[in-house]
Amino acid sequence: MIYTANTPIDRRGLASACDELGMNEAHVWMASLDQPADMVAKLSSLLSQDECQRAERFRRPADRRRFIAGRGILREIVSAYLALAPDEARFVYNKYGKPFISDDQNRGALSFNLSHSNGMALYAVARGRRVGVDIEYVREDFATLEVAERFFSKAEFEALKAAPIDQRVRAFFNCWSRKESYIKAIGMGVSYPLDGFTVSLVPDAAPALLKVDADATEAARWKMYELDAGEGYAAALIVENPPVRLRRFQWNE
Repeated sequence: MIYTANTPIDRRGLASACDELGMNEAHVWMASLDQPADMVAKLSSLLSQDECQRAERFRRPADRRRFIAGRGILREIVSAYLALAPDEARFVYNKYGKPFISDDQNRGALSFNLSHSNGMALYAVARGRRVGVDIEYVREDFATLEVAERFFSKAEFEALKAAPIDQRVRAFFNCWSRKESYIKAIGMGVSYPLDGFTVSLVPDAAPALLKVDADATEAARWKMYELDAGEGYAAALIVENPPVRLRRFQWNE
């Protein structure tokens, strides 16, 4: 595995970086959604009509700007892998709302996933395999045993209770981001029961999908990674059919 932390890539170097994605690779892009007004305007011009309509539903201007930035950056990244203009990329959605590239544009078997939290976004891209990514802003008030007991598997809840108190918040968000990455990779989102599978969570344990209750062979199909998303964030990536060569980039305006 090669993990290139935050290699900065501006818009001119985007296509070159995307050309390097092979069938046994996965790329992760990190971007700030708090872009200056002129950049938000540029990114807004790339959005489809339905994306513009979705943006208008946000009541808070900051949320609207972040949505526009997130979708515009997604279009810039994905279209570079497809060798298309950003406003030409067409997305379709499954019944759970997960976006995919339209089949007629996806000759390279490209898959992608995105996640955002508190102004930061992650984008994962691969060929011929599913990927899932999640980023979470760490909130101590949310990381409670009561929340864990409601949403985590029994094994995860017991592991969290056994963790040292000063490690519980990190362990909680390790678990949450890893679980979210998996349900996003399989395309079901919160429709899949969060207590129906188990991931590792304690800070000194390797990130892993440990068990899927409905399928004893499922965990072996996936490789999970912990991503460094900066102070105050927890993030995870999961990739189908490992091994892969993993590289990470920073999107710049």
